[in-house]
Amino acid sequence: MPLPALIVTLGKQLIPEFFDTINYAICQTVNEYLGNQSPRFFAKVGQYHLEEALKRGYIKLDPAEKPLNNLIRIAKYLESTGYMEKIVIDKLSEKEAIVEMFGVSVTSSSADLLKAGKHPSHYMTNIMLAALQKLGIRAELRDVSYDEKERHFKEHWKIM
Repeated sequence: MPLPALIVTLGKQLIPEFFDTINYAICQTVNEYLGNQSPRFFAKVGQYHLEEALKRGYIKLDPAEKPLNNLIRIAKYLESTGYMEKIVIDKLSEKEAIVEMFGVSVTSSSADLLKAGKHPSHYMTNIMLAALQKLGIRAELRDVSYDEKERHFKEHWKIM
């Protein structure tokens, strides 16, 4: 069953504050136990999430399509869950893009973790990086900016 249908079937709306609280609790615990190894842990979470979402039919990857099209499908999936309100992928070239996320549900927890010098989950990012890796593509990214009040994040992606 596609995820949006599942949410409707449950008859309840998932609220961003719920995701944010869970994100904070998990990230805080992971940082406490793993410290500087936390990013590797979160990358693995992204890989497992991708595999499970593929298995359940929530998303699909098509190696015949351009990487950007696969990432857009994953973005739409994340929008449908309430994880974020909207994602915009602005292609700068065949190998570079600016990814902007609006209404990100885990903004407060991520900002608090960053301010404390800890590692946030980068959940969407790790799922997308896992997808590219599965397609045999390596990418690097850097955080460009974030606005806690507007719940907006911006990243620069580069296919290697």
